Amino acid sequence: MDTLSNKLNYFKRLQNRLYNPFKKFKLTTRITVFNVILFTILILFVFLFVTLLTRQFLFYKNREELISKKVQVEEFINEDVDTLYQTPESQRVNYLYERLKKLYLFENYKFVVLVSDDANRTSYTLNKNYYDRFITRDESSDTSNITTTLKVDSAPEGTFLNLEIYDHQASVDHAVVGAFQIPFAIDQNASDVFVSKLLGIDVMHTTSDIVFVDGSKVYITLFLTSTLDEDYLLSLNSALFVSSIIGILLLSIFGRYFTRRALRPLVNLSYMAQNINNENLDYRIPSIGTNDEVDTLIKSLNFMLQNLEKSFDYQKRFVSDASHELRIPLTIILGYVDLLKTMGYDEKELLEESIDSIESEAKNMKNLVEKLLLLARVENRTFEVNFDRVSVEEISDKLIHECQLIYEDYTFESELDYKGDLIADKELIVQIFRALVDNAVKYTDPPGTITVTSKELRKYYEVAISDTGRGIPIENIPNLTNRFYRVDEDRNRKTGGVGLGLAIVESLMKVQGGKIQIESQEHFGTKIALLFPKDQFMK
Repeated sequence: MDTLSNKLNYFKRLQNRLYNPFKKFKLTTRITVFNVILFTILILFVFLFVTLLTRQFLFYKNREELISKKVQVEEFINEDVDTLYQTPESQRVNYLYERLKKLYLFENYKFVVLVSDDANRTSYTLNKNYYDRFITRDESSDTSNITTTLKVDSAPEGTFLNLEIYDHQASVDHAVVGAFQIPFAIDQNASDVFVSKLLGIDVMHTTSDIVFVDGSKVYITLFLTSTLDEDYLLSLNSALFVSSIIGILLLSIFGRYFTRRALRPLVNLSYMAQNINNENLDYRIPSIGTNDEVDTLIKSLNFMLQNLEKSFDYQKRFVSDASHELRIPLTIILGYVDLLKTMGYDEKELLEESIDSIESEAKNMKNLVEKLLLLARVENRTFEVNFDRVSVEEISDKLIHECQLIYEDYTFESELDYKGDLIADKELIVQIFRALVDNAVKYTDPPGTITVTSKELRKYYEVAISDTGRGIPIENIPNLTNRFYRVDEDRNRKTGGVGLGLAIVESLMKVQGGKIQIESQEHFGTKIALLFPKDQFMK
């Protein structure tokens, strides 16, 4: 495991070492360089693939061509086989050689025919210059010092024609500079095409034998050299190489221009984004209408700007509202302090009134700060949520019993269609229910009725708190969960509300994966539904 980790770390360091020099270049230059490198690697793979594929194609093509030429030679010999059988043994090689000249096999060096017999007579002596050029594969070579011996040998694994090449001017007299063993096919049904190396070059060859009545044999060996194929491959690779160099040069020259042109929308987008600050968050980057990645990025940035603008506006409003909420109790407290300093502490009634007011406003400030801290913890995800099974019937009965003891002037009812379990945080549900009941009591004149209902929906379990209070105008409903929002400023001031109750409820439902819905009608009451997702059980 440590070895694997060390290897991965090594490759990461190597990657960073190779990439770091490019970091100082601009993006357009880096893209151009990487494209050139990728194109070069691709060309190398193309070189390799084309060479291997072409070699394989030429091999099979040459094999079929050699077999076809062998059949042609055999048919040509069979046309005059009677004359061949009447030819003396010592003249057979010469006769066959002269006859095969009519097939024009001696006019190029792709096909070479060699006639030999089991008495070690060969057609080499009949045209030494021709065979020497075949061996050296170079028409300009001096072959006067080269001699070749051919000898037919038999072995348990078959019959072979052994060819040895001597150079008389070598440092060692009569040094062998090449040896070539030509196997003959024994089984006529087997493939009789062989590939051997002659002075480092692959040579394809096949042999036919003619058996005479006296038991002697004559062998006709047909060679096919790959010299022309190598020339073809060299030409092909040269063409590919020149084309690749031209392609790399063109990519290097014009790649930067086209890269800049392709990245121009991003550059323009960068300039526009640099000019956006908190003073002009209402600005939106114009869409280019191409529906590509850049256009998607522009839409995402505009969406982000829209959210930022809302957040900034909300932050400003929040700071203003929070300052206002804190300023009023602080003003009252400081007013009473100044009054006590001016009037003195001798008047008992004034002293008691001042202390009671200061205590009341201090409690309101404490309540406000606690709610703000709770919202901050929820938003910063530092609020711990402990999911568990919570019985709807059990928690509903407990809360109704508790509320009946606290709010004696109100009637509490329970109409539960769903009495099963929820997956939620029990403490948070209790806190949410108390906040909603407190809201319902504040805005419902006694004697009023507050009802807890529940039912099962397609994707949610719904638990709702309904009241018979004053209700809320329909145009105000979308803003009820905004912090410090009040439908009636004076009425909320009298009831002690600061506009954070429903904002806290919504935040506490979100951390549990749920949400709230508000329905209300003026003079008929309000219903606030808590929706708990069913898939919370799966999670």
